[in-house]
Amino acid sequence: MLGSRKMGESFAPSSASEGAVEPAPPRIELGMLRNGLGSIRNLELLIKSIKVGQKGLFAAVAAVHADCAAMIADATALSGALSEMGVDASCAEQLSSALAQSLRELESMLAGAVESGRLSVSQRLKLERDLARSGRDLSSALPLVSLFERTCRPRPLELTPVELVHASSAERSDPNGVAVRKLPSPSVANTSVNVDLEAAKTLVAIGVALVTDGTPEGRPRLGFELQSDGVPVSVISLGPEKPRAAAPGSTSPAAPGALAADAGSLHIVPVRLSATSVLCAEVAARRLGGRFEYAREARRVCIYWPLS
Repeated sequence: MLGSRKMGESFAPSSASEGAVEPAPPRIELGMLRNGLGSIRNLELLIKSIKVGQKGLFAAVAAVHADCAAMIADATALSGALSEMGVDASCAEQLSSALAQSLRELESMLAGAVESGRLSVSQRLKLERDLARSGRDLSSALPLVSLFERTCRPRPLELTPVELVHASSAERSDPNGVAVRKLPSPSVANTSVNVDLEAAKTLVAIGVALVTDGTPEGRPRLGFELQSDGVPVSVISLGPEKPRAAAPGSTSPAAPGALAADAGSLHIVPVRLSATSVLCAEVAARRLGGRFEYAREARRVCIYWPLS
C-alpha cells in the first residue's frame, strides 16, 4: 500500500467528486522504497552532524545497506508491474532501470564504507554527496509511479473544472514551492475536462519543474486557451512577457514594454526531475487521453487535455 502522502507525490483529491469514480485497481507496493527514502534522508542528516560518532554512524550506514537488496528488488519489479497496468513497456523499463541502477550504486558505495571500518573526512563527504543523489533519484521516481497508477483509473463520471486543475498543489506552505502567475483567460472559468484531478495536477507540477529547472530567477506563468478545434490547453512558460492589450474602448495602443496583467498567483511544489520525467509525463498524458509537450529551448510546456 502507498501509505501517507509526501511532498511532491500527491497534490489533490482523486477527482472533483470521489463518489463519481469507480474503485481503483490494485496499487503497486512501494512501502520498502518509501521507507528506504526515509532512511537515506536520515543518514544524510547523521553524516552532516558533527555530534554523531563513528559507532552511531556505522550502525546507520549498515542499516541502510541492509535495506538496499530489498529496494533494488522492488525497483526492478516496477517494470513488470507497470507494464501489467498497461503502461508503455519501454517507458516502464527506463523508469525501473534508472531507479534500480541508482540503488545498486548506493549499495556498492555503502558496502565499501562498511568494509573499510572507518570513514575519513573525504569518504564522509563523498558518502554525503552520493546519498543526496540517490535520495533525489528515489524521490523523483515515486511520484511518477503514483502518476501512472492514477492513469489506470477509470475516467471520472463528473467533469473536473480547469480551475481545480490549475489550483495550488501545495497543501501547506512549503519552502520548495514556486510562485506561478496565472494569466487571464476568459474561457477557463466555464471549462471542465474529463480527467483525473490528481494526475492532472501532477502533470502541471512536472511542467513547472521543467520550465524552472536551473533558473531560480524569474517567475513561471500559467495560461489556458481553447484551440480552434475545441481542445483545452494549459501552457506553462518562462520567457518574455506579452504586451498588455489596450483597455476596451481605448483608442491608444498599449504602452511599449507594458506587461500582461496577472489573474492571480499560485503556489505550486514542483516534483523532482529525473532523466525519465519528460517521457513519463508524455506517456501518462496519452493514457489520460491528452498530450504533454515540452519545448526545452522555449522553456514552455503545453498540456493538451482530453475533450469532455
